[in-house]
Amino acid sequence: MSMIRRLAAYFRPYWLHIAVSFACMAVVGSVAGATAWLVQPVLDDIFIQHDAWKLKMLPLAILVLYAVKGVCRYLQSYLMRWVGEAVVLHMRDDLMASLQYRELAFFEKNTTGALMARVTNDVGMMHRAIPDAIQLARQVITVLGLLAVLVFRDPRLAALSLVVLPLAAYPVRRISVLLRRYAKKSQERVGDLSNVLQESFSGIEVVKAFGCEDRQRDRFHAEGERLRRVRLKTARLNEVTAPFMEFLGALGGALIIWYGGSRVLAGTTTPGEFFSFLTALFMMYDPLKRAARMNNSLQQALAAAERVFGVMDEPRPACERDGGEVLAGPVERVSFDHVRFAYDPDQGEVLRGVSFEAGRGELVALVGASGAGKSTVLKLLPRFYDPTGGAVRINGTDIRAFSVRSLRRAIAVVTQDTYLFNDTVRANLLVGRPGATDAEVEAAARAAHAHGFILELPDGYDTVVGERGDLLSGGQKQRLAIARAILKAAPILILDEATSALDSESEGEVQAALEELVKDRTTFVIAHRLSTVRHADQILVLRDGRVVERGTHDELLARGGEYARLCALQFGAEAGGG
Repeated sequence: MSMIRRLAAYFRPYWLHIAVSFACMAVVGSVAGATAWLVQPVLDDIFIQHDAWKLKMLPLAILVLYAVKGVCRYLQSYLMRWVGEAVVLHMRDDLMASLQYRELAFFEKNTTGALMARVTNDVGMMHRAIPDAIQLARQVITVLGLLAVLVFRDPRLAALSLVVLPLAAYPVRRISVLLRRYAKKSQERVGDLSNVLQESFSGIEVVKAFGCEDRQRDRFHAEGERLRRVRLKTARLNEVTAPFMEFLGALGGALIIWYGGSRVLAGTTTPGEFFSFLTALFMMYDPLKRAARMNNSLQQALAAAERVFGVMDEPRPACERDGGEVLAGPVERVSFDHVRFAYDPDQGEVLRGVSFEAGRGELVALVGASGAGKSTVLKLLPRFYDPTGGAVRINGTDIRAFSVRSLRRAIAVVTQDTYLFNDTVRANLLVGRPGATDAEVEAAARAAHAHGFILELPDGYDTVVGERGDLLSGGQKQRLAIARAILKAAPILILDEATSALDSESEGEVQAALEELVKDRTTFVIAHRLSTVRHADQILVLRDGRVVERGTHDELLARGGEYARLCALQFGAEAGGG
């Protein structure tokens, strides 16, 4: 019931549409009762008493009834479908918004396929259940109308005919519980299947390079088989409902024919009254059977709703909540104050008391072996994660005091793994600054030395770059990412090996552009190629989550410590390879 109340909240804004639809449903349901009611005058008045006037009027009444029923059925179906589409759109938007504001750790723990299944399959199952809900409401109203005919015609026969209904209560309830359980399992299996599919397509180059086609096919088959088994269990439960309800209907009908027929033979009721009752009874069992089937579908939809609301109800993590003061004005100083951080407390800390400071216009480089904590340090600055100890400050204020939106507006990021949306070049550049003019977009592209190759594309700035920008080369994608950061014009810049995919000529051009970009901006660079950070104002050497050395390139080389060792290894290897 709590889940139904939760769903009802989505329908509440459309109460007028629903009210009109239910009024139409009442008319549709009453027509079934009126049809059963007319059996008595047809038999008693027309065929037995030969009433010619009723013979003329009853066919006309039937035509009018079914014309009204047709109009009302169309209206109630369309109105409820309209409401259903609006509700599903609202629900899908809420789910997407909830997912968008989950922390990065959430996406690292949940597979892409499973999350896609929540948005598509789970919401889709609820969408498909809306026509069934309409049918269920219609069947219930029809049953109530026919029940009124039964009670009015003969209360004792009505009580006898309904005595079999309690027999259905426990089995139907038990089937509902099992259906919801299997529906949850089925939706989980769909998520697993979607994940294998997504991995196979996204990683198609790796699949082909390593000859993994058979492995991926077998994984897909295995997940499909698990889904098949769960759905067969669901099918068995669905299919047992109709025969069970039909048997109960036959049992009730047999009792009525025996008892009611005896009363007709005894002369205590007329044939017309009995057959009117019998017609209403048999007309009632079909909507009851349909209602039971509709209930099965709704149980599966409720299982999907539980999964959807389970995501929506998770509180927005602190690092994704908006609110707080707006970060405005120039960024004079960024400081890390004894910052500690652990992705998983059980696996130990990744950062262990990291402290440093960067002033306006300074370029700070983070170097060290893989796993030293370089990327983690810079993930804390835009609050992708929050420190477990210490604080990150801007202009002396803990960044947790700023609104997330204003903080991230002040930061531009260029990562080594460039991500472009399956949209035009222009749209990808406008991601960080949607209101920029065409002239500003072009200026940013020129600064990143991307304007030339953009003009050579089939549609220039309006060329669609493909999924993840796969229609472009690695160097072209990275120059677009740099142009995107230039256009954003944020006071803080994060570069994660931003020139790694460029050839020597392009790298020189982009380095010149970056030198202009970093002026008057606080810039953090994660460097794997140490030759790119020789001119950094400050180089931080990380090892095991700690800053073990800091200074300029010349100072650290003269010291002969960890940085000097890394330079010797890297430049020595390059020299040997040349």
